[in-house]
Amino acid sequence: MNTLTVSSPAKLNLHLRVTRKRPDGYHELVTLFHRISLKDTITLKKIPRGIVLTCDYPGLPTDERNIVVRAYGLLQARFPRLGGVRVRLQKKIPVGAGLGGGSSNAAFFLLGMNRLYRLGLSRKALVAMGKKLGADVPFFLYETNQALAVGRGDRIYPRPARCRQGFLLLLSEKSLSTKDVFRSRHLKPGAVSLTKATGEVRMLCHFSGLQKYQEIAALIRNDLEPPAFSLRPSISKQIQKLTRAGYPLVRMSGSGPTVFIMFSHEQEIKRHRTLVRQLFPAVRLEKVFTF
Repeated sequence: MNTLTVSSPAKLNLHLRVTRKRPDGYHELVTLFHRISLKDTITLKKIPRGIVLTCDYPGLPTDERNIVVRAYGLLQARFPRLGGVRVRLQKKIPVGAGLGGGSSNAAFFLLGMNRLYRLGLSRKALVAMGKKLGADVPFFLYETNQALAVGRGDRIYPRPARCRQGFLLLLSEKSLSTKDVFRSRHLKPGAVSLTKATGEVRMLCHFSGLQKYQEIAALIRNDLEPPAFSLRPSISKQIQKLTRAGYPLVRMSGSGPTVFIMFSHEQEIKRHRTLVRQLFPAVRLEKVFTF
């Protein structure tokens, strides 16, 4: 096998709590990752040596600043005689959107290289590499559509979704820096304990399995919303407008700026997409499902 193509899906944070700030400057999180059908495509082709990355997303770095190139560097450090790879990245997931696009790309690049070169790396070894690349990367290395994540978001406990969920995403053309959100003075860690936060996720998984959306609406939170709102007030305005329009299951994903609405049936999304389009005529809307 000389060529391999893999799909690289996005994620939503259905629930995200910040429990404390760590001595190393990072934050302890409890979150519920949910894999969705919006995805990039990665094509890998063997070459004699090195990595050559091309991407159809304007302005995306293709050198060492790119997480995929750094992932190749980790593999090369472990396997000094590793062959090269030409990578073609076709982006559908917006960059800097709170959807984990870069983390997913890195994870599925590692998985793809493991198959392409028959490296024999275990999941444990891949996850160890993923943690060096970014906190969201380990989630994508597990074969699960949903998981509880704690620590920096890199300790993964699969909680597979029992029901296929539908979402309508409000996407922004302007990215939002995760570092800026975490550095904001509006972020107040410690509002919830680790025990309570993990209990909330377990309840959320239970209610999702029973499709009890009223209970879900009363439970879901994202502690990164206040700092993100301070940096990008338009996110808060979108959520407020949707809530006033009667959409109870509305949240920001990750560090933003993507806003999602959760629905129980595909027919609901088709009907409400037109209504949401009337509220936000200039915003890109994307219909997605559990992947």
